[in-house]
Amino acid sequence: MIVLGIETATLVCSVAVVTADKMLAEYTQQAKKTHSERLLPLIDSLLKDIGLKVNDLNGIAVAAGPGSFTGLRIGMVTAKSLAQVLDIPLYGVPTLEALAAQHPHFPGIISPILDARRKQVYNALFLPAEEPQRLTAERALPLTDLLQELEQEREKVLFVGDAVPVYRQLIKEKLGDRAHLLPAEASICRAATVARLGLKRMSAGCTHSWHDLVPFYVRLSEAERKYLRSLKEGGDFC
Repeated sequence: MIVLGIETATLVCSVAVVTADKMLAEYTQQAKKTHSERLLPLIDSLLKDIGLKVNDLNGIAVAAGPGSFTGLRIGMVTAKSLAQVLDIPLYGVPTLEALAAQHPHFPGIISPILDARRKQVYNALFLPAEEPQRLTAERALPLTDLLQELEQEREKVLFVGDAVPVYRQLIKEKLGDRAHLLPAEASICRAATVARLGLKRMSAGCTHSWHDLVPFYVRLSEAERKYLRSLKEGGDFC
């Protein structure tokens, strides 16, 4: 089974093609171009470079959130369109689970954190494994609340994700030597991991309908919050 992985939930745009026993290729960019400008050219270049055509794909896995609202929509629309046109299986992989799955041998708790703005992070806690064991559901919360929760634990904690550089100093101040932080290149969400997790789920018969799969935002967008405020206040939304 040949699976295309797509990751656009963060500032990184990443695509990969994997099979059950190896990664054929992975292209990752973090540049000023938007995901809408980069994604399709990256997929096209990757497939050409490994001698495949889009019709050779047997499945598509996409990072389903949480993450950047715009990035998630771009990746999701692309994945759903390809799955529909090619009539192949589709699977939406939780972004935080993919981040945790990249570190299956860490001896402790894995805590992916993505910058959710407004002094919050997207987070879920996992025990390490090739398919991580979830300890909490996805949530958006202030990092101070997360660190207070983790202070009650005794295990080492591995922090990964794009919020690590933003909050590195605070994390170390609160958890000291129990906090383990990776270099930036080891802390991004990779499309190869999204593809691998998706391949396992699809091989087990778990798929998502291209018609029904939607991004998992965790919280409302700014436009949705503005609209709800306007309804409560009896004003106009524009």
